[in-house]
Amino acid sequence: MPGENAYRMSNQHLSIMGLADEGRRFAAVATHRCSRARRLSALAVAIFVILSSHRVWGAALELYETGAPDLGTASAGRAAMAADASTAAANPAGMTLLDRSQLLGASGALLPSINFDVAPQTTTSGGGGGNAGVFTPLGSFFYVHELSERLRLGVAVFSDYGLGGNFGKTWVGRYYVTEESLITGKVNPSIAYMVNEWLSVGAGFSFGVGRFTFQSKVNNARPRVPDGGLAMESWDEAFAGNGGVLLRPLDKLRVGLTYQSEADYKFGFRPHLTGLGPGLETIRQKIGGVKVNVPLTQPQQVTASALYELTPRLSLMGNVGWQNWSAFGEFPVGISANNQTTLTANLHFSDTCQIAIGQQYRIAEKWLWSAGFAYDSSPVSKANRVAVLAVDRQLRYGTGIQYEINRDVEAGVAEELVDAGPGPYSNRRGPLAGTLQGHYSTNFLNFVALHVIWKF
Repeated sequence: MPGENAYRMSNQHLSIMGLADEGRRFAAVATHRCSRARRLSALAVAIFVILSSHRVWGAALELYETGAPDLGTASAGRAAMAADASTAAANPAGMTLLDRSQLLGASGALLPSINFDVAPQTTTSGGGGGNAGVFTPLGSFFYVHELSERLRLGVAVFSDYGLGGNFGKTWVGRYYVTEESLITGKVNPSIAYMVNEWLSVGAGFSFGVGRFTFQSKVNNARPRVPDGGLAMESWDEAFAGNGGVLLRPLDKLRVGLTYQSEADYKFGFRPHLTGLGPGLETIRQKIGGVKVNVPLTQPQQVTASALYELTPRLSLMGNVGWQNWSAFGEFPVGISANNQTTLTANLHFSDTCQIAIGQQYRIAEKWLWSAGFAYDSSPVSKANRVAVLAVDRQLRYGTGIQYEINRDVEAGVAEELVDAGPGPYSNRRGPLAGTLQGHYSTNFLNFVALHVIWKF
């Protein structure tokens, strides 16, 4: 039967790439009219399975850490604090609480420690890859302009999505991935209006740019033939909207509610294959200039925050948040070639939730100390977890200190440690890629940032 022959051909090529098991698990390939279309489908399934690992990785790391002062509270209370210009991104409605125009700049770094422990069931040779974390500089800019007593304009420049990992070319999972990164930047203008003394509203939109890169090894399965390589790179942009309200039902209580819409990146890749043995080189020549189009979506999310001034020196705050990752578990992958093809995969995502608590205490007239803790659930279960930065549940611990230099200038430093969990997983991709099992003995992201606030 034609459909059965296409299925067999797909599995044959997937086995060559070491991905047959996951190809059967993820791909639903339509019936095609010619053998070239079948070859394209087979390759696309193989490449897609590799790329799907990134989608889980990106989903797990929706970053709250923009370098703003709320780094010190682990984001607790961020939609209700409205203490500085970073509220232009956290909750635009909070801009109406600032008594004058304000500029905030932040700079810092992400210092990750990610070490993989190999389980005995792993079938490929190699080591654990050492520290796969990649040093990443941080920077952000927030500005709020007072147009009138009730009206504010704001702009935020920051990144809240992406990360990088480099496991090296000799680690046991090199046929799954050796290096991967997603770098994003976002510009978010906004406006806010104070309706009355207890209600403010705000809204904005964002324009984001993302760069995604991926590299892995290809097993040529010949003793004297070294591994080949697979590399991909793509840029894309995405738009999103956001809005918020800020309520002050009591003098000492503030409640904030924010919504952020999804942002859809559509990365297009032309796979670059090098160093292939005779058998794989034949396949590479046949598939020619295939382009695989893979969507990557930052999900919509809702955050509710509250802040209560317990005493003139001490404020308590908290968050409850939700992110809609399950909506993106099933999505199409397009193949641009002479015969257009679309594949569909289901990565079995789940919605995630966040709970955060924090406090700010004025230890002296000009000194403000912050501390906080947050819990984020995992977007993927152990059974569906993949090799690339297999993030589990996330625990965030933050602290910071802020000093009022004078009436117009404040400066501070904050640090947050993210425990991303052991992330145990077991992946099987056929005889060439082999079985990869293990967990992360250390899986920490350490954020450190300095900020300066100028009021005028």
